[in-house]
Amino acid sequence: MRTAAVWLMLGLLAPAVLAQSEPAPKNTSHHKRMADLADTIDGDVILSKFAALVRASDMGTFYSSRGPFTLFVPTNSAFSKLPPGMFEDMLLPQNKAQLQRIVLFHLVNGKEWFAKDLKLQKSLVSCEGNPLPVKTTKAGTLFVHKARVLRADERCANGVLDEIDTLLMPPQLLLVAAVAPPDASTNAPTATNAPPAGTNVPSADTNAVPPADVPTTAPAVPNSPAMQ
Repeated sequence: MRTAAVWLMLGLLAPAVLAQSEPAPKNTSHHKRMADLADTIDGDVILSKFAALVRASDMGTFYSSRGPFTLFVPTNSAFSKLPPGMFEDMLLPQNKAQLQRIVLFHLVNGKEWFAKDLKLQKSLVSCEGNPLPVKTTKAGTLFVHKARVLRADERCANGVLDEIDTLLMPPQLLLVAAVAPPDASTNAPTATNAPPAGTNVPSADTNAVPPADVPTTAPAVPNSPAMQ
């Protein structure tokens, strides 16, 4: 009787012991970390030109900070509106301070402004310090400082991102233009008025003696009868 009771207890305990010895099932769900603003624009091919401005300005760390931010990012097609060579000028080391102003002018700190909230606003204060006027047309199109919002409310780890069709320029911005090297072909003097080859050209000698048959003084004018 006692033996039967022992075997019964072992039979009841065995499933519990085996369950504890089995490894816990692995969590197969992979939660991808949401990218911050800097990583988002750096990984988007249609935002690569603005990403280049952020890198050249050394503002990537600020774009990755806690926030919350609202970022208005011009797409690559927006840069086609710039004068020729202006994008390259912005990347020059001597324009770094002005470039930082441009990059900060696209950023608003303190709140994630979604499109439905932006449409109720008249102006926002940029991280650069100057205001960003906000306007909504009767058709519902949203504009920020004359730039049309193409795509709104893209969530990031530290804020929200809106794509726009124009690069925002803060007031009183002064950029140093790159100096192009002189072109020898365009600066070379032309010889369109030069005499044909082989022609003897007299030198300009101010002390040259005139030929013998050329009078050196004008002949005297005889007195007219009226003067006598």
